[in-house]
Amino acid sequence: MAQKVTLRDVARHAGVSVTTVSNVVRGWPYIAEETRLKVEQAIQELGYVPHPIAKWLRRGYTQTIGFVVPDVTNSHFAALVDTVENIAREHGYSVLVLNTHEDELREAEGVRLLTSGLGDGILLVQTANALQNGSLLRDVTIPVVAIDRVRETFNGPFCNVDNFAITRLAMQHLYDLGHRRIAHLAGPSTALSAQDRAESYRQFIREAGLEYEYLSTNPSQWCSDEGYRAMHQLLDESVRPTAVFVSNDRMAAGAIHAAIERGLRVPEDISLVGVDDIELSRHITPPLTTVRQPLEEMARIGVEMLLKLIQEEPLEQPHVSLAPSLIVRESTAPPR
Repeated sequence: MAQKVTLRDVARHAGVSVTTVSNVVRGWPYIAEETRLKVEQAIQELGYVPHPIAKWLRRGYTQTIGFVVPDVTNSHFAALVDTVENIAREHGYSVLVLNTHEDELREAEGVRLLTSGLGDGILLVQTANALQNGSLLRDVTIPVVAIDRVRETFNGPFCNVDNFAITRLAMQHLYDLGHRRIAHLAGPSTALSAQDRAESYRQFIREAGLEYEYLSTNPSQWCSDEGYRAMHQLLDESVRPTAVFVSNDRMAAGAIHAAIERGLRVPEDISLVGVDDIELSRHITPPLTTVRQPLEEMARIGVEMLLKLIQEEPLEQPHVSLAPSLIVRESTAPPR
């Protein structure tokens, strides 16, 4: 029995990438005529019958990927959406964005909707409690790649940033400056990244042998109002910290506002570190020391993983964890 000819075979024969072959087969218009002719000649010579054609005949091939995100109003996820859309377009795909509002039921609905024929694959940022038993994802018939937040129960390909490394960078920076009373203003309890950062904060406190520990609770959002509220609550404590690790930059902006309202100077009286390195962090007063996440790299790797799976190509590295970096600005200093 003759071996089935694959997209990879055609690509090798034509001297082009698998993505180019796939785009020619799908009728993507932005292909050079010379390249298109080479691919079509290779298809004819090898006798390749495109597998996606069968899908088109059965249900219509969408050339769309779904991107399920927890909160499109959060600048972190807005940046991810923008990057994912640009990268997908480079490969001839559109992106359908579904906002779950940090709600696991909405996430499940979005996955079911995309599986029903609206997308060829799913890029997924999970909520903390989402799909805990994994049964829904086991029943999904199209490729799924998780990025950013990845539950331990997720068994598929993923690309994320090490949240424990994020916390260690922030805490070690403050510790090296001489701070021993370091508080943590946590992100929403429904967010995986917030859970990891809170756990890593406790771990650092234990390993460093620090006596002071303060971990705020946050049932709602990654917003400046939440950071403002949490900072005022922290400053009502009888023993105040000399430094605060805040779970993201938006919350840190609100926390700085609250500290100034209470008559404190940043960083002379209290130091603050955020996470994300959003544009705002460079322009608040004082400019915020923060931990940068490589969002563009994460988005690119996630999209390229998903497209390979859609094109039935193997993944060389299905599990990728990227390293964050510390950006030191003017919101941190040694304690007085």
